[in-house]
Amino acid sequence: MSAPIRLLLADDHEVTRAGFAAMLADCPEFCIVGQAVDGRQALELCAELNPDIAILDIRMPHLNGLATARLLHERLPAIKVLLFTMYDSPDHLEAAISAGAMGYLLKDASRQEVIDGLRQVAAGQSALNGMVSAQLLRRVVERGQTGAAVSNALTPRERQVLGLIAGGFTNREIGEKLGIATGTAKAHVERVIGKLGVADRTQAAVQGLALGLVAPTEGHA
Repeated sequence: MSAPIRLLLADDHEVTRAGFAAMLADCPEFCIVGQAVDGRQALELCAELNPDIAILDIRMPHLNGLATARLLHERLPAIKVLLFTMYDSPDHLEAAISAGAMGYLLKDASRQEVIDGLRQVAAGQSALNGMVSAQLLRRVVERGQTGAAVSNALTPRERQVLGLIAGGFTNREIGEKLGIATGTAKAHVERVIGKLGVADRTQAAVQGLALGLVAPTEGHA
């Protein structure tokens, strides 16, 4: 049996933390290793406990979830971040992605949606609320960058790489899929990110989906 996915939960409302813990109580694949009441404590506990995933509320005292996510991405990049929030606006989702978060779920999500989201993030895939991400995708398109223009800028190999990025594959896995060295795969990924004008892999995946360059179903089997 594989080791459980280690979670750190940060929310300034005790009832939310208790409810989240109760929701996962009968799921042995997850283990909550720590709880924080604000972003500052979340950073300290992440450094101490090294969880697989940090689950952060956006609105917290001292240091909000977006700032915490950004600092975790900079200081402890191996820890994946999922925002668990009441904010259903594309502005907050875009800010979360920019901060390095891989997941964005609303607090009214079903238990199964939360479990599926945690599994996706643990596997290195994005887990974004469908309604909010659809709003963000429309906004990206409205900003004027057309799929045709981007598609023409990408080589066929880079289109393949973008599809695998959207599927949550690592550089090593992309290399294995395409029969190329990991270093070559990394170089392709960096060129794709540069041509899309985004900051990281998650933003590249969102942009690719928004512009119709990759199919939403591409990913790990």
